[in-house]
Amino acid sequence: MLPKQVVSYKQLLEEGLTKKEILLLFSSLKLFPTPFKGIYYVPMNEERKAWFIEKPLQVLSMATAIFLGTNNFYYTCETAEEYLGIKWRPMGRVHIANERISKRINLVERIKRNLSKGTFRAKKIATILSFYGKEIIFHRTKNLEKAKTKSTPYGKFALRRQIAKDKKSFKC
Repeated sequence: MLPKQVVSYKQLLEEGLTKKEILLLFSSLKLFPTPFKGIYYVPMNEERKAWFIEKPLQVLSMATAIFLGTNNFYYTCETAEEYLGIKWRPMGRVHIANERISKRINLVERIKRNLSKGTFRAKKIATILSFYGKEIIFHRTKNLEKAKTKSTPYGKFALRRQIAKDKKSFKC
């Protein structure tokens, strides 16, 4: 496993790791959790020792691609506005337009559950999950090819005109 990459449980099994070895890596936090079940981030040594993620949006993009099974998605609404500098105050919600699912993932609840456990590891997992924001909202759309986006190392982001269209259609 190379640092700064996102891997799935299935990929780890295919690399020859046993279930017990994967569980040991995860329990010792050599694999950081992502908002998606069975998808992990392999941190660099500095990240692992300091319990942070250097570029959480980039990690989220890689994890989302594995979760959706495609790179055919883009960030829109508040997320794109924050990235483009239209809004300066972070909202903590990540809006992702895609062709597959319409779903909300509430990270605040997962963070609260981990904090209530009171263990060192659970508190660190809560800290790591907080880097991804408060909520991830998937919006299903059929017109991804027609969307006006800008590609960046962090993923694709909707442009101003596209944000306005998406806000109307997704009600965000």
